[in-house]
Amino acid sequence: MLVFFVVLTLIVQIGFLVVVRGAASAAVEGAVRRAGTSGDLAVVQERLGRDLRATVPGTMDAEVSVTSDGRLTKGSVSFDWAPPGPNLIPIRISITRTAPVVVPP
Repeated sequence: MLVFFVVLTLIVQIGFLVVVRGAASAAVEGAVRRAGTSGDLAVVQERLGRDLRATVPGTMDAEVSVTSDGRLTKGSVSFDWAPPGPNLIPIRISITRTAPVVVPP
């Protein structure tokens, strides 16, 4: 019975991990696209941190970065995630996305 419980817990945590990674990836990609059009990186970086905490429950120690080199905008997020239920192993998720800077004609 104990083995069944542990296996079931691992399956549930892996399922949640896939959902969390997808939600965080969408938040980073949206922030990078916003930064490519607006140009105000500090505001976009602050909003990305808020969006990440709102869409990914269990986020801890988030490191958020949005940079631009004039051609590309790069956003990266790295955070510890505590899954629902028992936290069997520490999980660190890192995501990086890039998008071109939009320049008016």
